[in-house]
Amino acid sequence: MRSFIGLDLSAQDKLALENWREKSLPGLPSSNARTANQPKVPVRQPKPVPAANFHITLCFLGNINDRQHETVIANLDDVTATPFEVTLDMTAFWQGPKILLAAPTAPPASLMSLAASVNSAARQAGIDVERREYRPHVTLIRNTKEDYPPPLFAPQLTCQFSQFHLFESVSTPSGVRYPVKHSWPLRSSHSVREKLQRGHF
Repeated sequence: MRSFIGLDLSAQDKLALENWREKSLPGLPSSNARTANQPKVPVRQPKPVPAANFHITLCFLGNINDRQHETVIANLDDVTATPFEVTLDMTAFWQGPKILLAAPTAPPASLMSLAASVNSAARQAGIDVERREYRPHVTLIRNTKEDYPPPLFAPQLTCQFSQFHLFESVSTPSGVRYPVKHSWPLRSSHSVREKLQRGHF
């Protein structure tokens, strides 16, 4: 199962980010997912990410087996973090994956700490995750180039997050989907009842 741990933008924030993208990048093709009867868009052409797929990855797991899936869920049960907000106020192009993205100029410490915790939980589950610098972002366009015209103006969207999720990446004839497989609330600590249920006393 191809999976990742991440943050899901609210429906309102997804629509707001899509609206900004349409206004700031007027020449961009429609992000509507193609149907099974439509031809695939050539890989060399910019491909807008559907608003429904907007998210911030905390840790990419790749293909994991059933044992790793069960273990990482158990490990993530012990992760604690407080709710936080992330302001998407800049864009950038990444040469490697060839994407245009929106990102926070100053990622909050709570976000960076959560990312470190979930990466640790994944490694303890025997998952070989990348050990590179974490750079939180929302992918806006795939298959783009460095000389792609920049947005007419920067985004200014503050997103609130009160939970994080385990997503599955599913390829379909109409495009990729990211169904949520498990969710965890963000809060300062587990209640006494939850600790008792987990056998922590």
